[in-house]
Amino acid sequence: MQPKLLKIKEIVEELLLVMDFTGEVKIEDKGEAFWRVNIQSPEAAYLIGRSGETLKALQQISRAVVSRRLGESVSFVLDVNDYQDNHFEIMKEMAQNLAREVIEKQQTRELAPMNAYERRLVHMALADLAGVKTESEGEGEKRRVIIRPA
Repeated sequence: MQPKLLKIKEIVEELLLVMDFTGEVKIEDKGEAFWRVNIQSPEAAYLIGRSGETLKALQQISRAVVSRRLGESVSFVLDVNDYQDNHFEIMKEMAQNLAREVIEKQQTRELAPMNAYERRLVHMALADLAGVKTESEGEGEKRRVIIRPA
């Protein structure tokens, strides 16, 4: 494992320890300087929170601490017991179902606002699907993916 990834792992483990949680931290290299940090923990419910809100906050804090300690902006997805990974799979399936509907009805569909990573997943999930094109519209927290007939 490269030194940067080892440092990320150490920092996330340290954050868990400081917060008095237990868990095993694993890092997956998803390519293109993109990493997924997954915490396997028996205390997942506390780390994830309602609708993943605690996990989102923990991800922001983790990224901030990692970036500060490494002296550079570092982007990664923090997950707990594969919660986000499962959520992303459901999002991809939903986007594919909507895309088929767009092809069938030849009507544009608009997805709910989502963060940059989620939008990227949707764009990638539909990139090879003939008959539709995707684009992002809106600003900030209101930015969303639009699926249009090709």
